[in-house]
Parts: sequence; C-alpha cells; structure tokens
Amino acid sequence: MLGGVEEFRGVPHRLEFIRELRGARWYNDSIATAPERSIAAIRAFEEPIVLLLGGRDKDLPWEGLLKLAGERVAHLVLFGEAAEKIQKTANSLGLGAMRCSISRVGMLREAAVKAAQVAVSGDVVLLSPGGTSFDEFKDFEERGERFTAWVQDLS
Repeated sequence: MLGGVEEFRGVPHRLEFIRELRGARWYNDSIATAPERSIAAIRAFEEPIVLLLGGRDKDLPWEGLLKLAGERVAHLVLFGEAAEKIQKTANSLGLGAMRCSISRVGMLREAAVKAAQVAVSGDVVLLSPGGTSFDEFKDFEERGERFTAWVQDLS
C-alpha cells in the first residue's frame, strides 16, 4: 500500500502538474467547471498564482471566487464566452485596484500564451476555469489535453 501511495501521481485534469517553464510551475485543473471547484484549486497553493479563468458560464456566482482571487492571485487571464461577465464582476468588486492584475483574451490558447508572458519564477500557472469547456471544446478532457499540449510547446 505504501508503494502505491508513494507512486500515485494524481488524476488527469485535476491539479495535474504539466511542467516547469522559466521557474513557473504549470497545472491543468480543467475539470474545475464551477467557481467553487476553482476556489478549492486556489487554496491548494501558497505560491503566487497566474489563474486562467473562463470558458462557458453556468450562471453560477463568480463573486466568492473573485474575492479569493483578489487575496491570492497575482494575475487573472480571462478567456472564452464567460470572460466579459467575469471581468464585469471583477470590476464591480474593485479587483483590478487590488494586487491582482487582469488580462482578457479570446480563447484558451491565447490565455496560455498570455500566462507565459506574465508568469515569473516561483509562480504557479493554473488552468482552473470555473466554467465549462463547451464554448471551444467537446468536454473538459479535450480542453485539458489541448492546454497541456500548448503548454508543452511553449518555450
């Protein structure tokens, strides 16, 4: 049993470590399709976070997640159909005036590129979108697989 526990590497798409790039560690949490799941992901780290947030909105409240982001996230990268709604909510909370800066892009691939531009050594880059994948992908698994491939291609 001890050997099995020691060799367990986690579940795909749930806080799945992808790679380290220029001192930043990249994680795929594509399975986080609701804000509450993204909250849990943020709480898993102590390091500064570059959070990729978006996808398709499920009409769930974003306020709790964004308040936590204001305390724990260094930079938000918003993408997909939900980006505008998330940004409006963040603006209403004064998030941009806090320690958290915000960027908005079109789709997930652009979000990965933007995250690579803003991440610094010691950061965690976390795809934990809080929304579904259906604006761009067939499911969270495809989204996570594509994200992982794009991150592997970054230099």
